[in-house]
Amino acid sequence: MKPDELLKLMQHRRSVRVYKSGKVSDQQLETILEAARSAPSGANTQPWELVVTRDRKKMKRVRQIYANEWKQRKLEDPVHYKGLKKDYVGDVSVLVLVCGDARTKQVYLTTRQAADREKLFQASVANAVQQMMLAAANMNLGTVWVSVREEVEAELRELFRVPKELRLLWVMPIGHARSWPKTKPRRQITAFTHCEVYDRSKLR
Repeated sequence: MKPDELLKLMQHRRSVRVYKSGKVSDQQLETILEAARSAPSGANTQPWELVVTRDRKKMKRVRQIYANEWKQRKLEDPVHYKGLKKDYVGDVSVLVLVCGDARTKQVYLTTRQAADREKLFQASVANAVQQMMLAAANMNLGTVWVSVREEVEAELRELFRVPKELRLLWVMPIGHARSWPKTKPRRQITAFTHCEVYDRSKLR
């Protein structure tokens, strides 16, 4: 792939929240999982653990879990709460629960501070997710990050039998986009790059 083709792929990727029917083939899914497998990780720990489901009943249950969370938070703050509904998690071909084995942080022998170990761990799992998203986009499949907050974690953990030793970090739907969101404004390169030292005049 040429550099400009890779850049176009990155620009093509969107956070898709509206899906249509259509199957993600086993071969496509395998490609996406292979992308995760090849992701860089701190000390090559490869801390990601992925729970993959095509079960419609489980997906509907996930949708209900997120709907209940949305209703509760809206009830608590009906004026200011602007959280987006996540009904789309029940409308896709594949749902991936992204977990991480934080015990792998013990391998970071040169990193003494707990916060630094956590950064490496989180970045490692995020790398795998980003590569899966790019692989999906390359096949014209939509994905989106879905946070696993405290309000939904226990139910998701029970539904998918996620061991207590693992962190349950994100949910990633994979499916056929009904429509691709328009490009959102992006900062100019000059706005976030600094030559030699940080240019405080650019501080937002």
